[in-house]
Amino acid sequence: MSENLDQITSYFETVPLWPFLLFGVLGIVAIFVEILNRKRRAYAIENFRHTIETELASMYPKHISWPKNINTYLCARLPEMQHNFEVLRVFLPQDRLRIYNIDWNNYCDFCRSITDEKCAAAEQSASDPSDSKDNTSKEKDPKVVFHKLVTNLLAHTNF
Repeated sequence: MSENLDQITSYFETVPLWPFLLFGVLGIVAIFVEILNRKRRAYAIENFRHTIETELASMYPKHISWPKNINTYLCARLPEMQHNFEVLRVFLPQDRLRIYNIDWNNYCDFCRSITDEKCAAAEQSASDPSDSKDNTSKEKDPKVVFHKLVTNLLAHTNF
């Protein structure tokens, strides 16, 4: 046993120490980069959630009021949400990226296609019980669809 210990100590006496120092410094840098990336990811998630919660406060999570000119209202908020979407996308795992993009595209399509007339028609058909036998041909309530789309987007911040 002492022969092995003597070999190891003689090895460290003859080998330069700079490679060990270099690997130690690289390890410390890697730890700092990991901490920085975790903070950036948490900040991206917080920004994404905050943007949705502030920009859509009257509509999500509890529906308080549905604004007039809903198409203009939602499309005006898309650029900032798009920016936060792009920032958060960097931190998502590769296997979740496809569904995240699909959820975002569905949300954007909804924002561009929703009109006040569709909302009024959905409210009219919801208040008219005589048409209740043909539920399959009616479109879904835009408020329910909107809530589902935003919930799907926010689900990507819980990882």
